[in-house]
Amino acid sequence: MTQSSKFVANSVEQILLGLARGLRDAQAVLDDLPPTDAFGRPQPGYHLPYLDFNIKATVQAQLEAPEGSSGMSVLPGTLRKARPIPQLQLALPTPKKAPGEASGSTELISTFSGRLVSIPPSNALPVVRLAARSLVKKPTKPREQQLLVTLSNSAGQLISDAAVELNLDIDASLALSEAAGASGLTAEQVRNGLQLNERLLLTDQKGSATCELTLAPGLPASTKLVLLVSSGATLTQLILTP
Repeated sequence: MTQSSKFVANSVEQILLGLARGLRDAQAVLDDLPPTDAFGRPQPGYHLPYLDFNIKATVQAQLEAPEGSSGMSVLPGTLRKARPIPQLQLALPTPKKAPGEASGSTELISTFSGRLVSIPPSNALPVVRLAARSLVKKPTKPREQQLLVTLSNSAGQLISDAAVELNLDIDASLALSEAAGASGLTAEQVRNGLQLNERLLLTDQKGSATCELTLAPGLPASTKLVLLVSSGATLTQLILTP
């Protein structure tokens, strides 16, 4: 590979790495958006599926003078030292001047097009889906509810014999409750405001698991309790109100 070819290859490498870092940072900002608003209502999420790009590289090189002359290349190898991309091999011709020809230069233009595609964390395998909802068992006792959890994947398969963990997010519950008008609520009240008969569930053959829960009678009506439901790396949350 000539010196000019290495120069272009290293320049394209830096451009591609910059695009990849920028795309990753932009997706990280979108991932940090809160899943719910100040009132506990779900907010939409955003995902960047791909990024199309076009790179135009222009190389200008001076014609090399015959041996013994003082001609020199415009792109010496000392202009840039960078780690080349093994997959990128650019073979740019080295123009030479025939004896008796006047000095001159040549310009080479190349265009690179491509697409940066996001890959799911599961490496294209079915993504695990976790759903949770609560049901009031008796209309006369709205604080006594039943939690129903369903575990499946994007291929429509139900996942059985999977552990499901339940945890109360005290900080999020206090913030949502205060925003909803339940001022003066303490962490101790939130901690004692929810009673679960089980905190570790196991899904059955239908991918479901149930749990009985009771909301404390002393909680204000505008209280929002955030229940975290997780199975492995998959997490969802459920907002419970008295």
